[in-house]
Amino acid sequence: MAKSVSLLLFFLDENRYAIPLTSVERVYPAVEITPCEAEHKSEFLGFVNVHGELIPVVNARARFGLPDKAVTVSDMMVVALDGEHKLAMIVDRVADVLEYSAEQMIIAESLLYAKTQVNVINLADGMIVVKEMRDYLTETGRQWLEQRKS
Repeated sequence: MAKSVSLLLFFLDENRYAIPLTSVERVYPAVEITPCEAEHKSEFLGFVNVHGELIPVVNARARFGLPDKAVTVSDMMVVALDGEHKLAMIVDRVADVLEYSAEQMIIAESLLYAKTQVNVINLADGMIVVKEMRDYLTETGRQWLEQRKS
């Protein structure tokens, strides 16, 4: 029997994306973001305070080549773990939890728009790009997070 995987489905503009549910800690309504240094804006929007804990907010829109947009009251904030790092990202909306078989995953290395390997699930109503939380960061972003820890 094929291994089943649960994904949290979310939208940026009208594009569907997903993150493994096992890495999601919680989904909140979006809150005000305290901006970070300008040199890291392509990686991080800033920080949010969640119950007294400062959490970096990943610039997910930039990672997908989407234009910046101001946070609105209808936006949601996904807080997820990437190993020992807790990260947040602002999404336009959270749609559903999707169950799929691991064999439905397509690893697309040759898509023209892809800068790196892209994991895709092809469903009857279209494709969904699936990323782990760590995929939202470049090596520079990961190094910046490590420096913050020390």
